[in-house]
Amino acid sequence: IISSSSRRWRSPFILVSNLRAHLYVTLEKNAWLQKRIEELEEERNFLRCQLDRFIVSMRSPEGEDKYYTEDEYLEEEEEEEEDEDSSVEKGSKKKSRGRANLEPRMKMRRIFRITHGRERQRVKDPDGVLIRYNKILSTYQRVRSMSRAFQIHGVDRNTMASTSPIAELLLVAPEKVAEVGEFDASKEKLLDYARRCYKTMDDQTHAKVQTMKKTHKLLPISYRFRN
Repeated sequence: IISSSSRRWRSPFILVSNLRAHLYVTLEKNAWLQKRIEELEEERNFLRCQLDRFIVSMRSPEGEDKYYTEDEYLEEEEEEEEDEDSSVEKGSKKKSRGRANLEPRMKMRRIFRITHGRERQRVKDPDGVLIRYNKILSTYQRVRSMSRAFQIHGVDRNTMASTSPIAELLLVAPEKVAEVGEFDASKEKLLDYARRCYKTMDDQTHAKVQTMKKTHKLLPISYRFRN
């Protein structure tokens, strides 16, 4: 009687345990599939970006200037990235320096400038800057390469550098945004607003930004404004 009773109580327990195990495996599988979908989508975006650049490189360079205007306000400083891709790329550049042709470099520069111009037209306000920044930051935190993250999203490095102070202030010290004032697209450019955001940051905010950059909580991209 005891044995029969214990079996009756044990059967539902075993059933529930099996169901829990099955649910756990299913959730893990779904999480893996979701992550794989995101990776494939990013690869798709990257390939699309590469295809667009290839198509642009086949066109005549006559229309280059109407897409790109020189940055009047910001001068970007080089920032060393802590990733293996950068070191490998630097090594390969040194090896091939003697036999490299200048024409491909000129083509790549032209392609990046056109991308820069299009991206400026795409983002029109601080909210758009923040959304784009967060997307690229999320990708950077996974791939640990700013260059690769910019390529995946089709954004030029200097474009990100010129608007980074806006996103940094919104993320690190949102209480100071009121001091900057509202952005008026009819009277100023995003670069003007970025300059105001940069000037609003005090020493404590700058220090916090640098700390977050070192811990990869912000994009480790550097910049300095011209006087």
